[in-house]
Amino acid sequence: MAWYDSAVFYHIHSLSLCGCEHESIESDGYQFHKLTKWAEHAKKMGCNAIYIGPVFKAEMQGHGITDYYRIDKRLGKNEDFKQWVAKCHELGIKVVVDAVFNHVGRSFFAFQHLRNNGKKSAYREWFSNVNFSGDNEYGDGFQYEKWGGYMRLVKLNILSPWLHDYHFDTVRYWIHEFDIDGIRINAIDEMDYDFIKELRKTAVSMKPGFWMAGELPDREYGRWVNDKMLHSAPNNELQSAFISAHNNGNYPLIAHLLRGVEELCPYTKLYIFADNHDVSHIYEKLNHMEHRKLIALLMYTVYGTPSLYCGSEFSRQYQDKDSEEVQKNSLELWNYKNAYTQDEITYLHCLLGRARHQFPELSFGSYQQLLVTQKQFAFGRVLRKTAVITILNMDDEPAHLEIPLPFPVKKTLDVLEASISWDQGPGKGLEFHESTEFKTAKEKLVMNLPGNGGALIWVMA
Repeated sequence: MAWYDSAVFYHIHSLSLCGCEHESIESDGYQFHKLTKWAEHAKKMGCNAIYIGPVFKAEMQGHGITDYYRIDKRLGKNEDFKQWVAKCHELGIKVVVDAVFNHVGRSFFAFQHLRNNGKKSAYREWFSNVNFSGDNEYGDGFQYEKWGGYMRLVKLNILSPWLHDYHFDTVRYWIHEFDIDGIRINAIDEMDYDFIKELRKTAVSMKPGFWMAGELPDREYGRWVNDKMLHSAPNNELQSAFISAHNNGNYPLIAHLLRGVEELCPYTKLYIFADNHDVSHIYEKLNHMEHRKLIALLMYTVYGTPSLYCGSEFSRQYQDKDSEEVQKNSLELWNYKNAYTQDEITYLHCLLGRARHQFPELSFGSYQQLLVTQKQFAFGRVLRKTAVITILNMDDEPAHLEIPLPFPVKKTLDVLEASISWDQGPGKGLEFHESTEFKTAKEKLVMNLPGNGGALIWVMA
C-alpha cells in the first residue's frame, strides 16, 4: 500500500499561522523554526502527513504566485524549506504543498514580458483572453481575464502546451529540490483533463507514491478522481453536512451523503475535513460545542483521508492581546503546552490520530451503515472478520441503542481506551467514552450512550 492509503493529514496555512504580512516583502523572514515546532506537534497528534500552503513567492496572502521556483520571503529561503521538509521526513511525516496552476500575480515574469512587449510577446498564449483592442485599470494597453474577480490575479490559459511544459518542469523542480511528497491543486474544474493526466505521469515517474489532490466542485469526483488523474479531492459536501446535521438534528443527511459518495466513486478515499483556510473554524459555526467531539469521531472514521486544520484541535481560539497587527488565525504553540493532557478536544484528536494507525479497519475497512435516526448514528468499517463501529448520539439525553453487527461477535474492545499509548498518559475529566457501557447479544451491540456522546468499539468474529 502507498503511504497515502493510511494518511492522517495536518493542514497548515503557513502565512496566516505565522502572522505574516498580507503583502509580499523583500527581506527574508525566518518562520520555518516555528513551523518545525508545529510539525512536531502534528506528530504528537497522530498525523503522518502535512498539507502546507501557500509556500511559494506570491504578491498577496498566498494568492498570485510570482515565482514557482522561490519560497515566499515572508516564510524564509529555499534552503529553509528544504531543511524543513527533511525534518518532517525524519519525523515520519510526508509533505504536500499547495499548487496553483490556473492563475498568477501580475509580477510573474511571463506577464511582465507581455506588458513590456505587447503583441510581440511570445508569452501571450500563456494568458486567457488577451485582447489589445481595449485597456484595463492598470493601463497595460490590453485586457486580460482576471481570476476570481481580482484584477491582480491573471488567469492562465491552461490549454497552452508550452504552459503545460512549464508547469511540468515546475513540479519536477519541487520534487528534485525540496523532496515533496504530493501537491494539492487549486480549482481543478478550470484545468484540462490531459494536463492532469500528464502531470500525474510526470510526478510519479520522478517519485513513485507521489500524491495528487485537487479542489473540485461538489459531485465532480467521478470525473477527476481515478487511477489516471487525481488520487483524492476534498469532500466539501460532507464538511458542510457535519455542521448542518448537528445544528439541525439530522444524521440522515450525513448518512445519505456517505452512501452517495460510495456510489459516485467507490474505493476512492476523499479528503475529509471539518474546517480549513477557506471556511470558518468549526467552533464558529456549531450551536453546541459538545458536538465538536462527535464531528471529530466522524472525521477520523468515515471512509476517506482525515485532515485536521491547524488550531481546530484546541478548545479555545487563540487571540493575541498584545498586537492588533497579527493575523486573525495566528497561533502560538506555547499557549497550548498543557493542551495534550488538559484539553479534552486536543486529547480526543490525539487518540483518534493514533487509532487510525493502530486499527487498520479505519484505513482499509469498507463502510457499512448499521443504524441511523435523526439524532443517533452508527456505522462500521469492516475488514474481513473485524470491524470498528462508530456510534454517535447528538441528543442531550442518554440513548439506549441496539445496533446490528456485520457478523456474530466473539471479542470486543473500546478503541479509544486502547489508543491511550502515548507518553502523556490519559487526560483528566474525560468522560467522553469512559461512561459508555456495551455488550453484544444476538449479533447486536447493546449500549447506553450518554447525551452528546460517542464511542468506537472494535469487534471480531
